[in-house]
Amino acid sequence: FNQKDVLMTRTIAIFAAAFMLLAVPVTLQAAGSGDDDNTSSAPSINDTYRAAVQAVEAKDYRKAISLLNDIIGRQPRHPNALNYLGYSHRKSGDYARAVTYYKKALSLDPEHRGANEYLGQAYVELGNINAAVERLEALEKICGIDCDEYRSLKVSIDSAMARKAKQG
Repeated sequence: FNQKDVLMTRTIAIFAAAFMLLAVPVTLQAAGSGDDDNTSSAPSINDTYRAAVQAVEAKDYRKAISLLNDIIGRQPRHPNALNYLGYSHRKSGDYARAVTYYKKALSLDPEHRGANEYLGQAYVELGNINAAVERLEALEKICGIDCDEYRSLKVSIDSAMARKAKQG
């Protein structure tokens, strides 16, 4: 072998090793995403997400926030977890954090119906009807006027506008 061949062989070996190092975590994550994985003491992201959704449904927002933060710590680009994190903060009265998490979810998935609706709901609750209407318009483009998210946000906006008109 000449020096050029040795250098090429080393370069290929380095790329192959780097590829293997990058591929192993993906393979392990895919293998560990099943329900029958008992090799790890930490629950899978899917299991943690299911527990977080149950906590949200039970209105245990403190627990939901803890579980959702765990998910985001392990998988920061999880729009559903970010959406529920926003929801849990909103229901806990922390609108600034709620809006931040909804916007993060939408930056990852601009057509996320839940994040669009819940961000709109937050804007309604904050009195920013114009911003809520923007979310409603986004939902109309995403899913039309017959999807649950559109209808729910429309009812909230209409109610807020009726209250505002009554007040004069």
